[in-house]
Amino acid sequence: MGLKSAWLLVVFLFLGVAVAENVDKLNIWPMPKWVSKGHKRVYLSPDFELDTDGSKYSDGSGILKDGFTRMLDVVKVAHVVDGNLSSVDKSFIIKGIHVVIFSPGDQLQYGVDESYKLLVPSPEMPDHVHLEAQTVYGALHGLQTFSQLCHFNLRTKVIEVPMVPWTIIDQPRFSYRGLLIASGNNSDSCSINKTWRWDVDFPCRRCYKVDKKLLKCKTPVIGLYEFTLLHMQNVLHWHIVDTQSFPLEMPSYPKLWDGAYSVSERYTFSDAAEIVRQVAGQ
Repeated sequence: MGLKSAWLLVVFLFLGVAVAENVDKLNIWPMPKWVSKGHKRVYLSPDFELDTDGSKYSDGSGILKDGFTRMLDVVKVAHVVDGNLSSVDKSFIIKGIHVVIFSPGDQLQYGVDESYKLLVPSPEMPDHVHLEAQTVYGALHGLQTFSQLCHFNLRTKVIEVPMVPWTIIDQPRFSYRGLLIASGNNSDSCSINKTWRWDVDFPCRRCYKVDKKLLKCKTPVIGLYEFTLLHMQNVLHWHIVDTQSFPLEMPSYPKLWDGAYSVSERYTFSDAAEIVRQVAGQ
């Protein structure tokens, strides 16, 4: 073995040890208000489920269900989770997450309660994660935090949660945690989103083909905001129009959006309404 090969081997071994050690470190962002952790490890069932028994929130609009689905997508991160848990003691397998929301409403407004409490059990405790919150929006933050506790084991191909039991009590430090998107004064906001998306390997479900060729993009704003959810932001400040361009359709003034940079860089009234609906639901 040559000197160069030996050095490469040392580097790979060092990186492997570093990755293994990082799994047992606290990697939660934003850092919760209060955290307690243990030293054991549990595994997520392949049929990890959402349980809302006892919750006052009916989820008629599907906000919680969609949040749960997004959480699973983040946890799996395109991995094939097909590891065999048959040899694992059943007390080490987490079957689902029990979410209890005390408020029946989901009206979104400034100052809404976004606090939550998250309990991840150790093997000798109940087989469900417990999450409680005053509102569905606090529950969404709790789901996001839980996703950061999960790790995919490349060797066993299962999702595990180290350092259980976890107790996390959290609420935002600031009521206004926003993202400003100024698409009105940018001649090609879609291309900016394209570069940004592929850098983080987070392809747009709506705007891109497999060959990564940009189509007529109507929802780059949703894509950007989806990523900010990982940081638990709660406000989208969208400069859709500016002195440089007016790309928004106004039914009462049909010629206004002629001020857009091009026909392909305009938002219809229904486009804007759909973006508001989707962002509000997340």
